[in-house]
Amino acid sequence: MTMREEIHQLVDELSDGKAELVREWLHDLRDANDEDGPPLDSEALSSLDRGLADLAARRVTHLADYERERGR
Repeated sequence: MTMREEIHQLVDELSDGKAELVREWLHDLRDANDEDGPPLDSEALSSLDRGLADLAARRVTHLADYERERGR
């Protein structure tokens, strides 16, 4: 499976609410490559790679669970 296929599969598995958030993130990532957008340095790219790996391995915490754990 290619990286793009894996990303498509992950998106297909999201609820509508989470899909909207991911859409915003993807727009931000795409726009970061624009001349007027902020540059992505190696640290930012590494962070994105780690995040995508965590998503692929399902090492994620739902926001509601995270907030509950933090007492919010």
